[in-house]
Amino acid sequence: MEDSFSLRVKLETCSKAVKKPVQRQTALCGLILSESGDDLSEPAKEVRIPERLSEAVVHLFGEEGISCTCSKGRIKLSYGDKSTLHEKIQELLSSIDNGDLTIEDARRILRGAFWGTGYCSDPVKNYRIEFIVQSMRAADIIASALNTLSIRFIRTERRNGYALYFKNGDDVSDFLSYIGSPSAMMEFENIRAGKDVNSKVIRAVNCDEGNTKRQAEAAAQRNELIVKVMESGMAGKLSPELREAAKAHMENPGASLADLGAMMDPPIGKSGMRHRLEKIAEFAKSLQ
Repeated sequence: MEDSFSLRVKLETCSKAVKKPVQRQTALCGLILSESGDDLSEPAKEVRIPERLSEAVVHLFGEEGISCTCSKGRIKLSYGDKSTLHEKIQELLSSIDNGDLTIEDARRILRGAFWGTGYCSDPVKNYRIEFIVQSMRAADIIASALNTLSIRFIRTERRNGYALYFKNGDDVSDFLSYIGSPSAMMEFENIRAGKDVNSKVIRAVNCDEGNTKRQAEAAAQRNELIVKVMESGMAGKLSPELREAAKAHMENPGASLADLGAMMDPPIGKSGMRHRLEKIAEFAKSLQ
């Protein structure tokens, strides 16, 4: 079964963007904080993770001296004395509370938070990035990181927690770039560009169809008025030029104004033909 777009984003950001210790540590902090409750005095002891991501994340925790076991998408953590991850968490929390969170730290926190609690919809269907967390404190942390990156989002309360999401195409594209998923970002932009082209084509077709319909309705109305004049016995009151125009229109009801104008002797332009037909229509209305 093909991986979902959301999972491909997670796999890319986990495998390519956490090679440096500071990247790895901050991303793991983001994962832990997004899974924590409101009491952050102790880090989370368990995190959820997609099965396909488990091996890579377990390896990352191992690099930080944290032993863990994984079963059915859940990783149970056992912090050792050698791990400095708890101190890193407190450092990041202090930056968030003081409003000093850097752009780089915000990107890395969201990268880790996205592994466990994030979701990205298939852009073929719609545009949406969403985080679902259980605690208000976790929602505050993600909100702070999104604000640092100037990503506009909506925050709502759910029955069992909180949701933070955004659907604007520019914000989705920026987010994918920020968390280190250039391949997914390019795929998203290609799909988005294709949708924009299709939308423009549909609008143009609809516009052309609308114009054609209006032109056909106007021609039918003109023809009705011309027939009325010619059958009323009052056609003799029209000038020779108007009678010529009326005759051409009756004999060629589907012709365009330009084509009708070319039939005149001497030929006239589209505006001149329109003027003659409007004069005939006015004369027909005066007979009512």
